[in-house]
Amino acid sequence: MRGASAATIALFLLASPAWSQTAPPQKGASAPPVAMPYANMPKAAVPYGRFRKPYYEWYVQPNTMAYDGSARLEPDPLLSSLRAINIGFLGPLDADNPDSQYGIPMLHGAQLAIAEANAGGGYRGKPFALEIHDDLPLWGASSMEIVRMRYDQHAWGMLGSVDSASTHIELRAALKIELPIVDTATNDPTVTETRIQWLLHNFPDDRQQGYALADYIFNQRKLRHVGILRTTNRYGRRGTEEFFNAARRMGFPPVVMEKYAPGATDFSLQLDTLKTLGLDGLVIWGDAGEAGRILKQMRAMGMRQPVFGGSRVVYPEMLKIAGPAANGFVAIAAMDPDRSDPRWQAFRRHYVARFHTEPDAYASYAYDGMNILIAAIRQAGLNRARIMDALRGYEMKRYEGVSGTAFFDYTLNNIAPVTFATVKDGHFVYWPERRTDWKGKEPAFMK
Repeated sequence: MRGASAATIALFLLASPAWSQTAPPQKGASAPPVAMPYANMPKAAVPYGRFRKPYYEWYVQPNTMAYDGSARLEPDPLLSSLRAINIGFLGPLDADNPDSQYGIPMLHGAQLAIAEANAGGGYRGKPFALEIHDDLPLWGASSMEIVRMRYDQHAWGMLGSVDSASTHIELRAALKIELPIVDTATNDPTVTETRIQWLLHNFPDDRQQGYALADYIFNQRKLRHVGILRTTNRYGRRGTEEFFNAARRMGFPPVVMEKYAPGATDFSLQLDTLKTLGLDGLVIWGDAGEAGRILKQMRAMGMRQPVFGGSRVVYPEMLKIAGPAANGFVAIAAMDPDRSDPRWQAFRRHYVARFHTEPDAYASYAYDGMNILIAAIRQAGLNRARIMDALRGYEMKRYEGVSGTAFFDYTLNNIAPVTFATVKDGHFVYWPERRTDWKGKEPAFMK
């Protein structure tokens, strides 16, 4: 495609088919032993887990994401010809985009990692440079940005994004242009199920959040008649789908699912319906402001059921809006900001000194992800396939970062146990996940 315009290349990428699955073993062929359940799935959540398996399991063997192309043969460029080692960034930054509340901290975390890497010598004396691209809330727009990163700015890897649709577009582009992606913010667990070998994902996705929340609600709290109230956007649909499926397989399918438009402020119609059903509990899947208003309106209506939520709810805005109505609320937290880990405390100090605000989960995972990518570039040199090989070296290994411990499965997805947060006296109190499948202990792969 040498000489083609960015628009032509982008259209070609979107029209191209995704990487296809390889076929399962033929009858009579021996399959290697399964090392661990996919995505660290609890036994109770395994599809048809109480029966003889009528299916083949993907993503549970080594080399799931092996790359067999020729990109490793491309020669490294002459270092003296480069002014900087460019790394792309794609995230929602425009103030009119509601996801910018996640994208801006993500950018700041990446910028801090770049600054520290350059203070440490950059790459063989050359500085790293961040090429920043705004992820527009328009389907397909991100494809143009990925092409520009690769062919105009000659980026050696990229970090992004928050929106799962944009991330899937990134993946299809990466399949053709062979650009390593470190995804530090997407909740959608399907981004690592494409068999496209150019992405590492470190943010706790909706599958990990859904499994942990279902286990806590049904196995530990012993609730049985639970409802869901979710936003109608992709984040709400994908997140509740994972929770719903886990709950159904555990034998306690949610009895109702009510929906609301993103940014809604009045939930009286949905709550009137939920109140008549005699629920044991309610799961909210949306943003912090929405959850705060739901809690406040619930309690004003006399609804006293325990309420639970996903990680986007754990923000001060929810506490400010809900007030005392938030007490007792339990949600998944993407990290524990109160821990005394020296790595986290040092990052927190440096982040506050530079950006004059406290770092959140999106900032910390972006910082970790950028450090992972920089380390891969330093290890592999300026060859994109070998950089991805270095990222693939994290397969089935731990990574200790400022956001906590990550553990990457065969798809390079972080499946480490998540953190919970509960509201007590108007404050979030954090505590680590302990699934009953593990009998109160950390899973063996984390030791």
